[in-house]
Amino acid sequence: MKKIKGVVAVLLLTAMVVSFAGCGSVKEIAAKDFKSAVKDVLDCDKEDIYENESKDYTTIDYDGEDYDKYHVTFTEYDDEEEAQYSFDSRVMNYKFIKDHDGIEGKLKSTKSYIVMDAEVTSSYDGDSNDRYGGIYFTGTTIITIYTSTGKDKDKDVIDELLEELGLPKPSRA
Repeated sequence: MKKIKGVVAVLLLTAMVVSFAGCGSVKEIAAKDFKSAVKDVLDCDKEDIYENESKDYTTIDYDGEDYDKYHVTFTEYDDEEEAQYSFDSRVMNYKFIKDHDGIEGKLKSTKSYIVMDAEVTSSYDGDSNDRYGGIYFTGTTIITIYTSTGKDKDKDVIDELLEELGLPKPSRA
């Protein structure tokens, strides 16, 4: 009986460790899956998706008729360290703005994403705008998806895109 209890305890502990290890993580998303989800949710053509290759990374941007409402970018770096540095820089920027009272609303960050529903005031020029969405990091990829309109219908579109991609949604303020 002691052996059975010991085995059960080890199995439960292992299950807890595995479930906690996944907290705050983002699943890998292939470029083709990203483009497919953007086409479906934003109802656009392949001409509305712009691809740019540079020396260190490849970027896919939504450039359709609603590009001023929806900021949707997929960046795949050649180097994992460069991707990590880029993500960490973005997170530090938002945390700096929040620490200096430049964010009103909800902001949540983990080791692999930052999501928000907030009014963000730039520390550079003092301009402010709404942000609903997030920045997601996994391996060599950073995905940025947000709307800056503040309208519920545009937030619903962002939620649909995030759900289609299996990415965490922000809590609404």
